[in-house]
Amino acid sequence: MSSVTPYVMVDSANNYAEFLRQAFDAEVHNVVPLPTDPDRVIHAEARIGTGLLYFADSGAHGERCLRSPAEPVHVQLWATVPDADTAFTRAVAAGATPAMEITAGDDGARMGGFVDPFGTLWWVSDRAPA
Repeated sequence: MSSVTPYVMVDSANNYAEFLRQAFDAEVHNVVPLPTDPDRVIHAEARIGTGLLYFADSGAHGERCLRSPAEPVHVQLWATVPDADTAFTRAVAAGATPAMEITAGDDGARMGGFVDPFGTLWWVSDRAPA
């Protein structure tokens, strides 16, 4: 079986971890500090529900292609959550900027999006009621 795990490079992995905790109640673990600078992280993992996200501080030697752009084009993440409205509200309270307010689809599922303080566009959705 194959799988894929997103790996996000950010300007402050410690701040990113806190955002993930506040916005998604993420469990952050396996945080590996840079030996020469313990305030920087060379690898960390966040469990959000059943999903896994890797992240680290971006580096000066090509570890990340571009600085965070003004528009969220370097990566987009989709999170299926129990309650899209709650996730959206928590993310905005944690510093995210709304990109699309939460709306209901034809099937009753709710979804919307926000840009986190690190330039990543997140889409959050919940499942349609049974």
